[in-house]
Amino acid sequence: MNPDEFSKFSPMHAVVVLVCIAATAWLIRIARRLPEPARARFRFRLGLGIAAVQIAHNSYWIGYRGELDSALPLHLCDIAGVVATAAFLLPARPLRTLLYFWGIGLSSLAFIIPVLTAGPATMEFWSFWVSHWVVVGGAAYLVLVEGYRPTPRDLAVAIAVTIGYGLLMVPVNLALDANYMYVGRESPPAAFLGAWPLPRLPLLGLSAAVLLSAAYLPWLTIRGDAE
Repeated sequence: MNPDEFSKFSPMHAVVVLVCIAATAWLIRIARRLPEPARARFRFRLGLGIAAVQIAHNSYWIGYRGELDSALPLHLCDIAGVVATAAFLLPARPLRTLLYFWGIGLSSLAFIIPVLTAGPATMEFWSFWVSHWVVVGGAAYLVLVEGYRPTPRDLAVAIAVTIGYGLLMVPVNLALDANYMYVGRESPPAAFLGAWPLPRLPLLGLSAAVLLSAAYLPWLTIRGDAE
């Protein structure tokens, strides 16, 4: 096993996923045993921890890597990290909504089909996994500890914001020759959807809407009012 390399569906991939699941379960277990307001203080501390992760993650990419076409914190997972910080520090419903849908519906794909080749001997490996874990784990925490329950309106908001942000990135990508949100002219992960801009961009929007809707589907079978 080469510590400088990582490949998806490998034993290392499985270990990473299991460790992230175990760490999330451990934090959730601790939080659920706490009474209020101790639980609120615990959530606030987690928010500070997520903020520290985002600062370290973006400092590495901007300060050390520095490529404008890939290092700026404009990827959805980067924005989701900022939203996660805000959702834990200032638990407003719109922030929780975006964290839930972006974490469960979109950022979770990083654990299934990670776009990563660097191994645990590199900073890129740790930056990638920890920054995605706080988003997906944070979304799970909202549901299992804070009792967040999405509504159809929340789903509509998440779809609108996601597609709107994707459209905003189109001119940014053209200016920087970049591929933020995978809506760039050159986008290997999205090339199978066809030529740019048509039909690729509409199909990317449709794909995002489907993935976000899939995150809502389990709640159709769960009774109880949304908060």
